[in-house]
Amino acid sequence: MTQSAPHTATVSRWWRRVALSVVILRFAIPLAAIPLIPFLITRNVTLLVLLRPQKEFLLVGGGQTRYLGEPGLLPLFLAYLPLGIVAVSAFFVVGRAYRTALATDAGPAWLQRTIPPHQLRLAQRVLAKRGPLIAVVGRLAALPPTVLAAAAGTSEVSPRRYLAADLLGAILGFGMAAGSGLALGRAYEQGGVWLTVLGVALFTAMIGLVTWWMRREAALDEGDEREDASEALPGGAAT
Repeated sequence: MTQSAPHTATVSRWWRRVALSVVILRFAIPLAAIPLIPFLITRNVTLLVLLRPQKEFLLVGGGQTRYLGEPGLLPLFLAYLPLGIVAVSAFFVVGRAYRTALATDAGPAWLQRTIPPHQLRLAQRVLAKRGPLIAVVGRLAALPPTVLAAAAGTSEVSPRRYLAADLLGAILGFGMAAGSGLALGRAYEQGGVWLTVLGVALFTAMIGLVTWWMRREAALDEGDEREDASEALPGGAAT
């Protein structure tokens, strides 16, 4: 038995290799696409969504669909599917395979880069408090769904329950972003650039509010844990 066996006891070697390959691609492809953003955002937003499945680019794609008649919601969704939905499940597998390493911040450097420890701990606290359905809310926030999936993998949550919740959240998140883009495209037609700017500000504020709520839940949970720990010490919380 090797030293890493406790980290991978619940995931077969084949699935671990597949998941690691997907995680590396999910991390590397969006990073490599950064220099292409100025070119693709006006010329091929569908390809941009394929390479970087982010809410802001879905918003742009929805606006272009309304204003220019293309690329359309179906091409946008199909572009969003590989890295935005399917690849996220690989982070769940990696979280489950390397749960001990992630819990102790003892994993390899590449694992720390793809799943930042501070984001992972935040996601773990929110998940522990709210359960798998937090994946739905998480898709509407700025917390990366990849990190939330990895956090779910480190827990005892059922893969089916979590991944089903994440799929629902991904579809709702896509609809929110692309639908908001359609609405903003219409606002630009009817009210000009200032009405569009107001719509973008409201969209950003909504995402920020959901993100703030998730971080607040995590902070409250961390505070409760510290209070319980201090009460368990001799003499209570006194120092």
